[in-house]
Amino acid sequence: MRRFESDPIDVRGDGRVMLYKRDGLKKPKYQARIRVPGSAGYKRISTRTGDLLEAERFALNLYDELALHVKAGGSLNTKTFSQVFDEWEKAQHTIRPTKLGGKWDATVERVRSYALKYFGSMKIDKISSKEFSEYWLWRKTNFNRKSPSNGTLKREKTCLVPLFKFAKSKGYISDLPDFSTPAVKPERRPTFTPKEWKRITRMAREWIKDGHTKGSWRDRFVAWQYFLILANSGLRVGEARRLKWSDLRTVSTEDGTRIIAEVYGKTGHREVVFQTGANEYVKRLYDLRLSELGEAPKLSEHLFVHPNGDVIKSMKRALVSLLEFVGIPVERHGKNRTIYSLRHFYATQRLSNEVSPFILAKQMGTSVEMLEKHYGHIVTSTLAATLTKGPQRATISSETKYPFE
Repeated sequence: MRRFESDPIDVRGDGRVMLYKRDGLKKPKYQARIRVPGSAGYKRISTRTGDLLEAERFALNLYDELALHVKAGGSLNTKTFSQVFDEWEKAQHTIRPTKLGGKWDATVERVRSYALKYFGSMKIDKISSKEFSEYWLWRKTNFNRKSPSNGTLKREKTCLVPLFKFAKSKGYISDLPDFSTPAVKPERRPTFTPKEWKRITRMAREWIKDGHTKGSWRDRFVAWQYFLILANSGLRVGEARRLKWSDLRTVSTEDGTRIIAEVYGKTGHREVVFQTGANEYVKRLYDLRLSELGEAPKLSEHLFVHPNGDVIKSMKRALVSLLEFVGIPVERHGKNRTIYSLRHFYATQRLSNEVSPFILAKQMGTSVEMLEKHYGHIVTSTLAATLTKGPQRATISSETKYPFE
């Protein structure tokens, strides 16, 4: 029995409907505590009467209503989406970091931006597959800057899952809803044609030189090495951003050497093999830090950093600047090319050179199904089984001792 409760009455005789009065009140009214099988916790509510018969009738009627509600998938202690969001947001400051060691801020903001606006006043246990189907359709036409891609909607769905898991742990819902996004045709991801890439690589040096007069030479130099490395490795943006000197090593092969990077991406840990010649781009970054520091950078330092050693968070503006400088439109086939277009360029070039989809999927940290879905127009029936197939580039000789060699 709880404190300040006296003479509890078991209305049904099975402990599911209890009535009691609170001690210390001049005219106490009956309080009901109701438990329904299949739902966590209790429902506590005032009957608003001091008459026992009226209180019993109220409690039994409420029990029947709640039993039907729970049977339909509801909860005894239901709350609105907005209320659950507030609790969940506060809880993020006390739980462990994400799988990649990061914070939950981005996840919370994704939910706040759209789902909170749409579901805010809805009861959390009333949000089912039907409501989500309607939400995704609404989301397609409600956005701040541009219509969301299929990938964007999937990322938003992923961010909603921990909120609903939190709601289930609190007893607000009994099961997770179906979050499925609408079935749509696979998107052909925006990338660069070989002709466009040839033009970019030919004019990139002029773009970097142009940075001397604008005080952005270093930023452009680092950005260009970053673009080259992504286009020659298939790394994700976040994987490249987190890359440290200690993550690199060099292996010798019959036709030269390759840099291998140990990365920790959204699919877990894997090793990524850089294309032939990509060693040069990595060495340029290392040589830059040697000249800036007057000594070798620490192995714990990231590759893409500002002069003070802080990680460069975004290269988006640099890519737009480069494309405008070389005269290549940012938009292609109705979609803007982004940093991720370099990863897509890598995939299309590897598949065009008949690389095995199985090996490529392992290299990129994805699945063969995803490759076929997004790059099926490139896959041929005569795919070979070597990841770095293609013309070999000249190796760069240097007297510098690199820690990754």
